[in-house]
Formats: sequence, structure tokens, C-alpha cells
Amino acid sequence: MGLVTDPCLKILFSLFLLSAFAYSSTIAAKARHFKWQVEYIHWSPDGLEGVVMGINGQFPGPTIRARAGDTIHVELTNKLPTEGVVIHWHGIRQIGTPWADGTASISQCAINSGETFVYRFKVDKAGTYFYHGHYGMQRSAGLYGSLIVDVAEGENEPFHYDGEFNILLSDWWHKSSHEQEVDLSSIPMRWIGEPQVIKTSIFVCGCFVLFYFLCV
Repeated sequence: MGLVTDPCLKILFSLFLLSAFAYSSTIAAKARHFKWQVEYIHWSPDGLEGVVMGINGQFPGPTIRARAGDTIHVELTNKLPTEGVVIHWHGIRQIGTPWADGTASISQCAINSGETFVYRFKVDKAGTYFYHGHYGMQRSAGLYGSLIVDVAEGENEPFHYDGEFNILLSDWWHKSSHEQEVDLSSIPMRWIGEPQVIKTSIFVCGCFVLFYFLCV
């Protein structure tokens, strides 16, 4: 078989190769669907029961795991009785989907109580990310979780390792997030003080173990 020398045929052949590559990438990528309900729940993050913000009755929120090139679909229903909610996908570039970035009153209106919003976006780069509430003090209330993007199907990591531990660190106050918000918004401001606990969530093979360090 001879080489393609005609300029028009070269262009057509190049377009064919690009189309074939794009098609194969599309076949490998997947749409990953999640259905969430955000609500306040009773929880004991450090042995002291309080009200925290959870997803599907879970705190921290469920871990999302995907591959580079996948599309994430999160159908989020706001079960909070008196406040809106948005989720920011920290580190995701949102190319072509700025409305899914979850920055309240900037790129997205808050999801009102009782309403449902579907986040749809593509994760284009492998890495370890996290998501969190981006409205009021909702991250402080516990609205966050891990978002882990593995390399695309058929690709390999540029390094080798034996195991994986994904760690979420957060400050934790015994004061409710609403009380903290009132304190910080007061004139003069009332400082909320140092956190009582540093909470560590370690995810191993889809499970998570919580560790707590008392702050002095």
C-alpha cells in the first residue's frame, strides 16, 4: 500500500483518524449517575452528638469515583427545610459547563428547599479532588466529600504504588454553623475561637475511618 500523496486525501485521512480517536475515547468514557438528598442529620463526629449536614444520611458525603473523560451526573434534591444549597466541585475545570461550578450567586442560583437540580460536567484530568457546600457556612456544617478521578481507561499512572489512602482533613467546632455565622457577622465581630477538633477521614478501598485530634 503506497503513501497518500494527494493533499485533499491527506486532509480527509487526517480527519478520519481524528474522528476515530474521538469515537474510541467516547466509547471508553462513561456517564456516572448519582442521586443525592442533602439534609441535616444527627451525628457524633467526635463522640459529642450534634446536628451536621449530610448526604443520603451519610457524613462525610459519599465518595465519587470516576475516570478521566467520564461525565458526572448528580441529581441533587435539597431537603433542608429553610435554606438553599449549592455544591462546588473543587479543582474541576468545568470547561464548557460553568453553570455546574456551584459558586452561589456567581455562576449558579441556590437550589431552593424542596427543589432538585442536576449537575452535569466532565472530569477531564486525573487527580484527587473534593466537593463542598458553597453557600453560607455549609462546608463548616459538614457538607463535603471526596471526588477521585482515575486515569482514563487503557492509560497508566506515571508512577507505581502499592496502595491508596485518601484523607480529608477539616476543623470541627462544637458550635453549630448557624451560631458561627451569627458570631462572625456580628458588629463587633465575635470570634468563634479555635476548633475543638481536627477531624480526619481516611478512605481505604471505598470505606472510611474517622480519626480525631483534640486541639489545645
